[in-house]
Amino acid sequence: YHIYRMEFDKATTPQEIRWYVDGTQTWRVTADMVDATTWNNATNHGFFIILNVAIGGGWPGNPTTQTTSGMPMFVDYVRVYNR
Repeated sequence: YHIYRMEFDKATTPQEIRWYVDGTQTWRVTADMVDATTWNNATNHGFFIILNVAIGGGWPGNPTTQTTSGMPMFVDYVRVYNR
């Protein structure tokens, strides 16, 4: 198992969203990296957690007859914190 974390920090200026894998920050986006409308559309609404095992897309390529379907997703827990 891995621990994935996303933090939406409204207390910083500019506001920022940080992503972590196993405690290591892997990505960060701040409000001043995009225009105000994009930031508002991305952050000013309710949020849902979607867990998905998807097949398809262009990476590493489209599904073929060799593509195995029905892979399991194992989730130990999901937590949401709000300050």
